[in-house]
Amino acid sequence: MFLSATPHSRTRELSGDGGGHWYYPDGRPLHTVQSKDGSERNTTKRDARKLGLYPSVTTVTKVIGNPSLDRWKQQQMLNACVAMPIRQGEDLAEYEAKVKGMAQKKMVDARAFGSLMHNAIDELNKSFFLGSEYAEIADYVKHYAQWLKESKVEILDSEFVAVSDRYGYAGQVDAIAKVDGKMTLLDYKTQDVKTDSKGNLKPNYYDSWLWQLAAYKNAEWVGKPKRITQVMSVVLCSHTPAPPMIKVWSKEELDAGWKTFRAACEIWQLTNKFNPSLNVEQLKSNTNGQVAA
Repeated sequence: MFLSATPHSRTRELSGDGGGHWYYPDGRPLHTVQSKDGSERNTTKRDARKLGLYPSVTTVTKVIGNPSLDRWKQQQMLNACVAMPIRQGEDLAEYEAKVKGMAQKKMVDARAFGSLMHNAIDELNKSFFLGSEYAEIADYVKHYAQWLKESKVEILDSEFVAVSDRYGYAGQVDAIAKVDGKMTLLDYKTQDVKTDSKGNLKPNYYDSWLWQLAAYKNAEWVGKPKRITQVMSVVLCSHTPAPPMIKVWSKEELDAGWKTFRAACEIWQLTNKFNPSLNVEQLKSNTNGQVAA
């Protein structure tokens, strides 16, 4: 059983060991839980086993190395060190903390911009209207709205949860739409897009995006179309308002992405000694078919 596809605002994962995004088998998110002292903390694998939760798609794919992201993080640390050299006699631990804080600022800012853009696009997709709370990014969203018109995009649903009982995962899909008449699964990515020698924006399209889209395409949700013709990454530049940059992934790429994701799923389950789909079935049998909320 699934809940109706309802919008969920994009939120940044809380920091801390064992955290991540988790979902009930019916699609309800449970990314944080309440501690005994009343404070909020990340949902952990221990909670997931107890409550019968599925990990998010991105939680699963983290078992695969991401050299591009690692290099980017290392570059932020290097930039911080160059911008703020250690002073003679400065305490090393304090310096390390300052450098980490400066390096992480760009990461935090990038996540904040990405969340704001996702929420603005979701509001526009659903209501064809953008509230004043998004005034600071109105010029960015304007280009997205123009793309909707030019590409004859008809948004059918957005920001909904897809679930795979067979493989034991779930995740929040950005949108399903008709694009030039083709049923399309959409995924929005904000990126600090670089320019080439001629000054043209040239985004990077990462394999991890493909794994994510393949996982969504092979999951289930309320009202899922019988046939999805194409899956599409939509890149939104984070430093300059610009038209969306589009990549439609080929069938061959999707097939390879799905094989990779299934392998990642198996590795995640083996290394965590936890198969969520089997765990949920066990919980159901112990509770007369009802998984505890």
